[in-house]
Amino acid sequence: MHRLQYTTRLYSILILNLVLIFSITSCVEEFETDSIEYERLLVVDANISDQAKPHQVRLFYTSPIDNEIQNTQDVLSGAAVWVEDNLGARTDFFEQDPGYYYSPEDFAGEAGKSYSLFITTAEGKNYKSTTEELYAAPQISRVYNKFTIELGDRTANTIPGVQFFIDVDDTSIGSKFYRYEWSDVHQVIVPYPKQYEAIPSQNGYDIVPFTLDVEECYREDNFKELILATSSSSSNNQLIEVPIKFSDVNDFNVTTRYSIEITQRSISPEAYSYYRKIELFNESNGSLFDKQQGLIVGNITSLDDPEENVLGYFEVSGASSERIYMDYTDLDPEALEYLERTCTKYGGWQFRGSVEEFYQALDLPESIRGPEIARRGNFELVDLGARNELFFAHRLCADCRRRGSLNKPSYWE
Repeated sequence: MHRLQYTTRLYSILILNLVLIFSITSCVEEFETDSIEYERLLVVDANISDQAKPHQVRLFYTSPIDNEIQNTQDVLSGAAVWVEDNLGARTDFFEQDPGYYYSPEDFAGEAGKSYSLFITTAEGKNYKSTTEELYAAPQISRVYNKFTIELGDRTANTIPGVQFFIDVDDTSIGSKFYRYEWSDVHQVIVPYPKQYEAIPSQNGYDIVPFTLDVEECYREDNFKELILATSSSSSNNQLIEVPIKFSDVNDFNVTTRYSIEITQRSISPEAYSYYRKIELFNESNGSLFDKQQGLIVGNITSLDDPEENVLGYFEVSGASSERIYMDYTDLDPEALEYLERTCTKYGGWQFRGSVEEFYQALDLPESIRGPEIARRGNFELVDLGARNELFFAHRLCADCRRRGSLNKPSYWE
């Protein structure tokens, strides 16, 4: 549900924009949410592409700024939702969860056709989008990474990491306006999967066999921000070094293999303009006294009341995707200099004695036990050796679930 995370952030920005428009503040008066004039508006989150899959339309309402918990009254349920192309062909979307409407699994738009979204609520209110043309998306030519140092959020701290970029050699078939999505996965294979575990008990620790296979896990993530690009000013129909995703170099400290998939959506000039307004508003919303951009109007209108404001956008796009797989050693060599490989640094630890003696550092002089006890707290029993030996390993190197899930993605090679 990566699109849900993105749109939650997107429409939070829209709702904040709306609240600022309807609120009255001054630099000496205390800001009180009770004084805000609240208008309940429909929000439409809809996207179709030329990829054959279930496409989603999400319908919900804005809620007051002090409403921390979303409830069933915030969604628009029971509506009739459909899409029509310029030839009159209709595709119905069916509600599967409250407020979530999906097309048939094999639905795909076609490049060169135009599409409109229609909504009729259970109360008989009617909404329609503007007609949006579907532009084919050019193929992504290259996905690569470069070492980068970023400033921390609102701090002077620096974050060494890798920036992933794409190049597109030929954008002549697209609209020249693009939005990007990404999803990635870290494969984590631990070198010391635990065979035993020490369980605290009244008598200290009980050592019992550990039967779950925790050697291999996967950690997935996806985009949560707007990523836009345009080739409209390019004379050679190219896109070069489009920044897609920044990763802290330490995201790879226990990664064995990594994969990222980037989707390029060829969107209309109007959609690009809409998203750019959201970007600009997001960049300037740090202060209540910044110049406000006004209500960001999408392409959905009420057929019954032209004065009704509707938030959101019906996006129609051609899409192309590119996935790469890489070992952590394929990162920019300069980034590797900053990468601290946890399992290489700590390795395994053979200890002759009891579990209690290990965790209490009783093999060391009392004067230096304190820091060592704290350090050993990061280790756990993983196996038994001969002659009363115990084998410990750093917890990140013994149980892959600490950095991922045992569920292997279906696409993983």
